Amino acid sequence: MESEREQGGVDMGSVEDDARDSSARAFYSSDFEWEELREEIEGTGSQPHETTEFETIILEAQRRAESGRNEPVFSPSAWESFHKNHSNALFFKERRYLVKEFPELISGSRDITVLEVGCGTGSSVVPILRANGNATCYGCDCSAAALDRAKLLVADQAGLSESQKRKFHPFQCDISVEAFPSWLCCSSCRSSNQTNGLRDKKIEAGVVSSSAEGSCCIRGVSFVMLIFTLSAIPLEKMRHVVAECAAVLRPGGLLLFRDYGLYDMTMLRFPSSQKVAERLYYRKDGTLSYFFSSGVVRELFTGVGLLEEELHYCCVKLLNRRKQVPMKRVWVHAKFRKPLVEVSADESVA
Repeated sequence: MESEREQGGVDMGSVEDDARDSSARAFYSSDFEWEELREEIEGTGSQPHETTEFETIILEAQRRAESGRNEPVFSPSAWESFHKNHSNALFFKERRYLVKEFPELISGSRDITVLEVGCGTGSSVVPILRANGNATCYGCDCSAAALDRAKLLVADQAGLSESQKRKFHPFQCDISVEAFPSWLCCSSCRSSNQTNGLRDKKIEAGVVSSSAEGSCCIRGVSFVMLIFTLSAIPLEKMRHVVAECAAVLRPGGLLLFRDYGLYDMTMLRFPSSQKVAERLYYRKDGTLSYFFSSGVVRELFTGVGLLEEELHYCCVKLLNRRKQVPMKRVWVHAKFRKPLVEVSADESVA
């Protein structure tokens, strides 16, 4: 997957160019207040959608399906077709802003492991590999075509050393219906990460030294990234995806999240005929797009035991230069940490 794109009447080329040209401003500032946008769309005095529980949204989608309406059915093959139709490496430009939005990815001198779920063509992985020689990156996607493109993208990057290129490990996995492979985090290590993940007091948060690695698997990862991926997952599968991400995250590790926010320009431009449920839309290419409130994000991630560290809307004004049309973009930015598990003195390593 890799769904940070525009459809529904928006000039995609201009949007992408403008977004990247404006990256210094777009990803570090708040050009308008989300509450003001909500009032502009819903009217003053309206109840904020933050109060809508995620369970209510799922039930609505199920009722619509049971009512006999001819609702579209999501299939991972839609992403395979999408990436085959957009095989140009320039279609998705590098997300260089990620290492600035999430500086934890490049700070420190210890080795880290990063898993991007829905890595697409590798546009998020390359900036991390380039900026941090101590990072090993794993990327999974449901599309084989996307993974082939990601391998080529990493291999062709002149800015990466040969050792950095060898630190990218893509693998195919439809996380909406599957579990992560056991080599990533076996069942024993999953249980250990939940119950006694700090046997060695000298292990930093989310970081395990090579001497502590087990031969059974890599014992999970320091960081999990969900970058414009969860919005493309069917509503009823989102909890499974989030739970899997939390399960393979090492104690003290971070889950880094960025996705479409409620009242984003793209949401407002979808025709009603493509609405599947509240905040969920069906794209003409067969993929899905959900628009998150901060409340739903909090509910999903804290519901699997993660601790909220950052959660806010990124509200950015962009200009489609070709059409001179202003655009109000809304993304949700968040960081959630897996708790460090306390151990008794006799369990800890002296």
